Amino acid sequence: MVDIAPFEYLFATPPCLPANSHPYQYTVHYKQDHHVWFSSKKLVNSRFLDYIPQAQDLDTATPPFFITPFHANTHHTIHVHSDGALPPVHICAKVGKHLWSPNFPFSYIETTFLDSIKFVFSCFPPLWLSHFEGALVPLVAYDFLDSHTAILCGHLHFTEQGILFINQSTHITDLLHTDPQFLCFVPTPHVPAKPFDFITPPSENPL
Repeated sequence: MVDIAPFEYLFATPPCLPANSHPYQYTVHYKQDHHVWFSSKKLVNSRFLDYIPQAQDLDTATPPFFITPFHANTHHTIHVHSDGALPPVHICAKVGKHLWSPNFPFSYIETTFLDSIKFVFSCFPPLWLSHFEGALVPLVAYDFLDSHTAILCGHLHFTEQGILFINQSTHITDLLHTDPQFLCFVPTPHVPAKPFDFITPPSENPL
């Protein structure tokens, strides 16, 4: 086993974990074709997730037949497991609400683990990184607030230039296929018709 005593703080439960709601919420603005994330702390609606119902919270026993945005479970932290020589570490997510647009009248939510992955593993002694080589991690998740979600995942690969993600995959779900009762809450037809065309894979450059 590796002696983790000098770096025990890296494996400790993050102080944000007991939060009653997702603590890292941002609004995403567009400037010169770039997405700029602004912390929502200073806004009146600083916790926008509190005002968007979760899918399981919608009472569909008596369908009301009105359109409303709703979201899936939005992860705050996950564990990344090593090969067994080191304890798992927490990575925390930032969740951003994009502005509405003609393509996305509900706007949409983007959740990213990339900043936390870079921060956590940049604090590790280089020799420890091999114990997390190949670990599967979520990278970015999209929730289009209309039953469509997508999670982009990849396997950690550490190089001298930084962190890469290999063997990337995308897990796509559509609640309307598994639970058609949600049809009464979504616009018909969907706008846009193919939301997954708007997924932006992480950069191929090392973190």
